[in-house]
Amino acid sequence: MLRFGDGTPFPHDEGFLEVLVDVVSACTEMLTVTADMEDRHERARQKQHELLEEELKLERFEESVRVAATPSTSMHRPKPTHAELAFRRTVAAMQHAVKHSREQLKLAAEANAAELAWDESAQQVEVAAGGFFEHHVLPGMIWSWSWNAMSTTPGICATARGTRFTVEFELEHDAMWHAPIRISELASEVMIELPRRRWFGKPIVAPVSLDRCVLVEARCGTEERSLVIQERAKASPSWRIVLPRDGDASVTAFDRRGRAIAACAVAPVQVTALFDAIDLQVRARLHERTARAVMLGDAQVSAIPDTTAAPRALLDEISPIVREIRSRSRVPGELSIKRDVAAGVREELFVSRTELAACYASLPPQYRHLLDAIGVGRGLTEVLSDCGTGATTVVQPEAVPEALPYAVTPPVPRTAPTTTPHAVPPVPHTVSATMPQVTPPKTPPAMPVAMPHAAPTKTPPAMPAAMPHAAPTKTPAMPAAVPHAALPPVPRAVLPSVPRAVPQTVPPPTPQRADTHPPVPRRASAHTPTVPVQSLSAIPVRNSAAITTSWMPLRPATPLP
Repeated sequence: MLRFGDGTPFPHDEGFLEVLVDVVSACTEMLTVTADMEDRHERARQKQHELLEEELKLERFEESVRVAATPSTSMHRPKPTHAELAFRRTVAAMQHAVKHSREQLKLAAEANAAELAWDESAQQVEVAAGGFFEHHVLPGMIWSWSWNAMSTTPGICATARGTRFTVEFELEHDAMWHAPIRISELASEVMIELPRRRWFGKPIVAPVSLDRCVLVEARCGTEERSLVIQERAKASPSWRIVLPRDGDASVTAFDRRGRAIAACAVAPVQVTALFDAIDLQVRARLHERTARAVMLGDAQVSAIPDTTAAPRALLDEISPIVREIRSRSRVPGELSIKRDVAAGVREELFVSRTELAACYASLPPQYRHLLDAIGVGRGLTEVLSDCGTGATTVVQPEAVPEALPYAVTPPVPRTAPTTTPHAVPPVPHTVSATMPQVTPPKTPPAMPVAMPHAAPTKTPPAMPAAMPHAAPTKTPAMPAAVPHAALPPVPRAVLPSVPRAVPQTVPPPTPQRADTHPPVPRRASAHTPTVPVQSLSAIPVRNSAAITTSWMPLRPATPLP
């Protein structure tokens, strides 16, 4: 007895897991054919578009040559000129070349149209489906067979019918089934009450031994079974026995010309043994069968343009059973059933879903989904991994960052000085409420830009530029007279604060006499520092363009008359 993984009875054959594996393989083969056909069609459509472009190019070329070869004015001369002859030859050559190119394009279009056909792919799909049915049948399929020794090609034909598929087979048979078969070779001592013709009068029903009779035709259908038995292999009287699935058996007698002469009922017990013996002989040859046609509904699979119809229907046939096996299996990642071997002993049959999924891993995603949907693919609610270790895979939730113990202010970028020509980009920094405030270092003063046409001199460090929003500072004025020793040698080019840009040249002082009075200095302004008065001989006079003021001696005043 077969059971599900949880111990409940399993209503199907123990070979269902093998059927499942072969269904996956057959559907993978059929869907691979479909994927290849779609790729081929895509390339063919591209090629068709290119051929149309070539045809348009030929038309434009032909029109351009005709326009170029047509003379601008009509010439009615008895003899054409050389130019007209050249035009005509050009048009003729163009027409010949265009005609040859169009013939080549037509051949290419015909070859490309063959790539868009689906019949070859449909035949491949039917071959793949037939290969599956040659080894297995789907649950619920009913067998029927027929044999006729009088046909042109005698042989045993079997048919498996299901809810969606109908498959026709040709069974392998030996030489015995190529001609009428004696009943004694199938069953011995068969005695049946059959109607027999008399020389005079109506036929009568009498027991007939069938050991020396021959079987010329046999059929086993879903509704009834029938046999045709003759007295001899050649033309002779015969009987046709029909045994319905539900009802009494009947027999009809025929003369040697095939005309019905009598009919009567027969006890089913008398003919059941003969039917069972013939059926046993035929079913023993079912494992050596060859698929001749696979029907999906009322149409043959090779005549259906949709090459995915057969694999879809095949998967729909087994998907309810696979889902139930998966829901009742105790080991995640496996499809398992159990079989009772002995009292208290059971065997487990299983198949790994990981191995099944690896069979169709090369299919495109839209076709892998068809196989995943029946319950073969790996689900999203797996707890155990599909590895052989069976270790539990624990998925930890993502860690949530803890709240910071202090508030963090947004980074404030530093402001670069406006006088720096190439400022370094500011570096953001974060100020914490618990950290001490750090005063940013002062920006070093920028170097002043030298004035044009100035001689290259050693530039002293300039004053730092005023910070934004700072009050303007006053520039102190230069003293009116400063001793020579107190002024450092500063070039003119670096004194932008001197009010006069062009210095005035003062003539050299006139030599004075020793008995003159000491000079009286000018009145100094409020911003001019006080200079101590010295003797004339102690104050040197600088004859330089940089000094604009010098001490001058005063002459004694002349009394007025």
